[in-house]
Amino acid sequence: MRLFLTLIFFCLNGQLFANEHILEQEDFDAFQFSCVNEQSKKICDLRAFVVDPKNNEIISYLSVTINPEKMTQMQIAFPHAVNLKSPVIIQIDDRDPIELKYTFCNPSACFLAEIIAENFINALKDGNQLKLKALLLDNREATLTYSLGGFTAGYTKLMETPNL
Repeated sequence: MRLFLTLIFFCLNGQLFANEHILEQEDFDAFQFSCVNEQSKKICDLRAFVVDPKNNEIISYLSVTINPEKMTQMQIAFPHAVNLKSPVIIQIDDRDPIELKYTFCNPSACFLAEIIAENFINALKDGNQLKLKALLLDNREATLTYSLGGFTAGYTKLMETPNL
């Protein structure tokens, strides 16, 4: 059974944008800062991907945005083959793990979507890797590892970029 998700579009705040809408893009090690034009507004995010080394398909992605209330939002996409009744375990380096429940699914993927607090942002800035453990429908555990290299610089760029 194929458990990989190929993302052709970028997902920001639950909406899909085609590549030709990209206004600005910059790489920060494992993270990519990108801005798109949506309904005459500039919407920016910071994203990272977990890619299958065998076929270069995207398995999961993490997106960080700043909402209109200036709060930081994090969204993580998973393939549909996850057990939605089982929480996802998130751990940054050797810090205490956090359990989160899936927020929603759409035709592309299932998602965690959370407003994240300053202490979590600081943990991402100080960390080396973020691990996600999810239970699949066939009861196998999947572990996805994101490098946090470049998060601090990318997050700084995200915070400094005005949404117009």
